[in-house]
Amino acid sequence: MDGRDRAAHHRRRAIVRADPQRGAGMNGLLRPLSGPWLSTARHARVLLIGTTCATGALAPVRAPTEGLDQVGVAVLLWVVAAAVVLIHLRHAFGAIRGRRPPWWPATFVLLGMLVYLPILWFPQTWGIGQVFVVASAAVLLRGAARLALVTAPIIVTAAATAAGSDRTDPHLVIADTVEVLVVFTVISACLVSVAVLVRAVHQLDRTRTDLAEQAAGRERLRLSRDLHDLLGQSLSAVSLKGDLAAALLASDPGAARSEIQAVATLARDTLHSMRRVTHGEHTVSLRAEAEGATALLSAAGIDTNHHIDLPRLTPEIDDALAWGTREGATNVLRHSAARTCSIVAGRLDGKVFLEIVNDGAHRRTGAGNGLSGLAERTAALSGTLSARRSKDGGFRLRIEIPEVGS
Repeated sequence: MDGRDRAAHHRRRAIVRADPQRGAGMNGLLRPLSGPWLSTARHARVLLIGTTCATGALAPVRAPTEGLDQVGVAVLLWVVAAAVVLIHLRHAFGAIRGRRPPWWPATFVLLGMLVYLPILWFPQTWGIGQVFVVASAAVLLRGAARLALVTAPIIVTAAATAAGSDRTDPHLVIADTVEVLVVFTVISACLVSVAVLVRAVHQLDRTRTDLAEQAAGRERLRLSRDLHDLLGQSLSAVSLKGDLAAALLASDPGAARSEIQAVATLARDTLHSMRRVTHGEHTVSLRAEAEGATALLSAAGIDTNHHIDLPRLTPEIDDALAWGTREGATNVLRHSAARTCSIVAGRLDGKVFLEIVNDGAHRRTGAGNGLSGLAERTAALSGTLSARRSKDGGFRLRIEIPEVGS
């Protein structure tokens, strides 16, 4: 496993360790691709090395050494075969990384010399080594040069086999020639295919790393957005009730005590909701949020009414409109001196809409994090969001989401 692969693997593990509650889905990005031998890029590289070494052993084990210094020649042939294997592996690993290795023309020529020089002494047995020339040409060369150097060794070897055959039966000569064609083609294709397979496993492994990082990024964005929307209204309500309790403390201690108790209850509820948000378990409802917003705004002295005419909403749309209601009410409290506010939701022209209108809007620059997050929620459902301040000081927030199948 090279440095980049180790770093990618460690990043995926760190992502899952950092978010154990929601790591189950992301753990799917860490599972083996299929089977024990293709579970990681390292296993795929072991398969490539093993296949190449096994192929490289075909020539030296079959080379005859009768009448020669058997030990010396055998050692020399094995050394040459090992050099051929190493050079081809260098070419193959370069192709896996998507580039040709440095000085590849020189190493390709050296590979050809190591393959073809021993053929002068062992023409019948060493010829199988040409598959490395074919495979290296396939991964290094381009265009006509690749076509020529991939096909020529196989065709020439088959033709030489037919011409040098001592068989008298033409059918046997043809059978030998076809056998050479098939064996050379299959072995060469296997060497190239294993390299391609390893490259594909590398790409898939890196793609899984990217997907895991994207999933972690989406989770961080969801968490920050939900916490912003949740805490914005809750903290505004705490501030409102705290100010009210302070104002009532001298004139009506009992009412002030009730407001302080309400602040404590709201803080506990907010803490529980925040825990559910971090675990991805927090759910909101449009009707509940509309009723809560109406009560909160009314407590702040804003004449508020709501009308929700949306039966049978899908959970996704209900969730988006509920968060929209919460964000809209928070903005009324924080960014206006409103006296009136209306919250209306319904269906129109195949779309569901939510509209929050208030007066007394303050001048603002920029959309703010809350509206940006709300726009992202709406866009995820192919909806639109508009937030405009009118000339008379009013503010209108409108969300429209198309219903599936409409």
